[in-house]
Amino acid sequence: MEPPPMTRAPPALADELVEEILLRSPPDDPARLVRAALVCKRWCRLVTGPAFRRRFRGLHRLPAPMLGFLCNEVPRAGADDACSARFVRTAASCPPIAARRGWHALDARAGRVLLHRAAAAAPAQAAVRLAVWDPLAAGDRGHIELPAPALPRRLRSWNAALLCEDDPDGPFRVVLVGTDAQGTFVCVYSSLEPAAWSEPAAYARGASRPTSGVGGDHVDAVRGALVGDALYFVCQRRTRVLRYDLGTRTMSVVHLPPAPHNQRIALTTTEDGGLGFARMEGYRLCLWSMEANLEWTRGRVIDLRTLLPVIDLLGFAHGLGIILVGTVDGFFSVDRKSGRINKVGDGPGFYNVVPYVSFYTPALRTASRDEGSSANA
Repeated sequence: MEPPPMTRAPPALADELVEEILLRSPPDDPARLVRAALVCKRWCRLVTGPAFRRRFRGLHRLPAPMLGFLCNEVPRAGADDACSARFVRTAASCPPIAARRGWHALDARAGRVLLHRAAAAAPAQAAVRLAVWDPLAAGDRGHIELPAPALPRRLRSWNAALLCEDDPDGPFRVVLVGTDAQGTFVCVYSSLEPAAWSEPAAYARGASRPTSGVGGDHVDAVRGALVGDALYFVCQRRTRVLRYDLGTRTMSVVHLPPAPHNQRIALTTTEDGGLGFARMEGYRLCLWSMEANLEWTRGRVIDLRTLLPVIDLLGFAHGLGIILVGTVDGFFSVDRKSGRINKVGDGPGFYNVVPYVSFYTPALRTASRDEGSSANA
């Protein structure tokens, strides 16, 4: 009796069909994509590719989740510890990420972080040394140090913001806003060839008028906000906001509503895509929004007396509506819409935090290197 003929394995699905199927995985069940990535190297490459991430996000119209935040730590008095940006995970899917010793985080966008080299001298007195870092990249492959901008005069204050798309290998820009004895200036770094800083554009008159003892507005060390085609930076001891239009390259000043004390604020984006800010007033977290006529309106007030004493308002996760505050017991997140409060980390020993928002699925990077028996599935 002849043995039954051997059955042939069905032909592999085309990559286009596999991608269309996997794109329809429920966004609230990331484990399903993990299991798909472990099937074979080919499927893993599809799921981990930047094109799949962009299509998945666009199809489900969801913002990337907050995987954690970078806590800028300063050494204790008399300690030999260096300044560092410590990564605090808030999502179980995020792998452990080592701290960046000697660096502080300024901004984060689309999975990349803008760092500046922390120096013993005051920030305005030291040279501006910046880097763009992908915390999820292996080793130092995702750490790109930028050349120092050629600034004509001595800095008095500065801040910077990162602009990039959701592509770890795509181009990026860094916008640096600073003040010196003659006023305010802006220069922009572009990673597109030839990668270089632009010449500083000065705004000595009109955008910022000189004040007593200072050549221009003092740019505060508060994370900026991107709203539409404009960047906003807090200045003049939290009494004003500098607006830099990316299209016209012009700068203007928006005055903030007065506060009884010089309280720290966090720039926010509103649900309808406008500019806002959060400020602590006693034990209340007050949320403000700017109207079309540049007038400010106070909106929701969230009672935080259960967290007293609140030390500081630390940051805002743009696109997610999450505000971070610091207390003697650690870091807490406050949902702007629901008012829900969750503890997300321990402290203190910080002066600023930068939320890190990105897509990431656990085990995918490891799976892409495995040569399992199902490699040809």
